[in-house]
Amino acid sequence: MSKKLEILGLIEVTSQRQADNGTVCYHDPVAGCDYMSYESGYVRRSYKTKSWWSGKEITSIYQLNPHRQVDGRWGKMTQRTMIDDHDARIDLIARATINYRKNNG
Repeated sequence: MSKKLEILGLIEVTSQRQADNGTVCYHDPVAGCDYMSYESGYVRRSYKTKSWWSGKEITSIYQLNPHRQVDGRWGKMTQRTMIDDHDARIDLIARATINYRKNNG
């Protein structure tokens, strides 16, 4: 595990199935959310929230990859930038953890 993530107190909770797929999962006990780093280049945050419609607890997944607006076939669309380097994905998780704690804690 990365020294940065250790300092932030993140805990690796990767399941065997995730590991087989090339995904690494870290849990943030302070904010109560998970961060996933995918071999494909995606980085995502998973957190629990309450449904505005039913009031039940649901899991939301938020993409953390850098993105930009591009012209698509039917107008503007969001294009994600894949992060191929594992260490760069870890750096993104560390920055996202600090930002999320600051704004939601």
